[in-house]
Amino acid sequence: MTTASTSAYIQGHSPEVIASHSARTVANSAAFLLPHLRAQFSLLDIGCGPGTITSGFCSHLPQGHVTGVDFGSSVIEHARSLHSPSEYPNLTFSTGNILEGLSYADNTFDVVYVHQTILHLPDPVQGMKEARRVLKPGGILAMRETDTLLWYPELPGLQNYHRCLNGMVRSTGAPGLSAARGLHAWAKEAEFERGKMEVGASATVYSSPEEREWWCRMHVDRLRSEAVGGKMKDLGLLGTWDVEEMVSDFERWREDDNGWYAALQCEVIAIK
Repeated sequence: MTTASTSAYIQGHSPEVIASHSARTVANSAAFLLPHLRAQFSLLDIGCGPGTITSGFCSHLPQGHVTGVDFGSSVIEHARSLHSPSEYPNLTFSTGNILEGLSYADNTFDVVYVHQTILHLPDPVQGMKEARRVLKPGGILAMRETDTLLWYPELPGLQNYHRCLNGMVRSTGAPGLSAARGLHAWAKEAEFERGKMEVGASATVYSSPEEREWWCRMHVDRLRSEAVGGKMKDLGLLGTWDVEEMVSDFERWREDDNGWYAALQCEVIAIK
């Protein structure tokens, strides 16, 4: 999701990035929200990317409507190409910028869902205020953001990749990783009542040989792309490291039978 002050999602929407985002589904990224949904609800997915989570909500809202919005026109066109109106009659995609103000009227949606987007905003509270504006009274803001990454074995190339990736995000003025634990505090600043929030967490875990193979390939492709590895170099984040040194440690992790990765996902439900 692009912000008003950066004009571009720092990782971009290259094929390498979209391939990773396309693995996200309602099942693995929005399970915490499902018990709160009703068949007739209208839902806005902010920072929807290729729309794989967005489209997953359609079957849960058969009498409602689902809208995906993202700043990037190219990724919105990609999302539209993946989801035909005949297959998803209650789904639309549109461009929009949460910090510049969305085109929707006040009190439009029953649910606003935000996934891996808030931490890319230089002003998370303003983003939440805009989400609150378009929510109906009693509407639900559901947020899920990564806070902490854990690797075993703790290879230096993986730790350095995490540091560089976080540096890319923070170079835009955004809070970056390790800030998601404060989602509920930002929501309170955005005028959501603390007593009307559910604050929780889940974990994303990759440990099987197939999962390690996929996760390694995704990030190696990113590292070797101009969109990520090239950007790290341009921003001076690599230091004495070379991209291929990080690639080597990813491959060592992939081949290790004990290899394990977990990401702590902070999850907040806030009621308007």
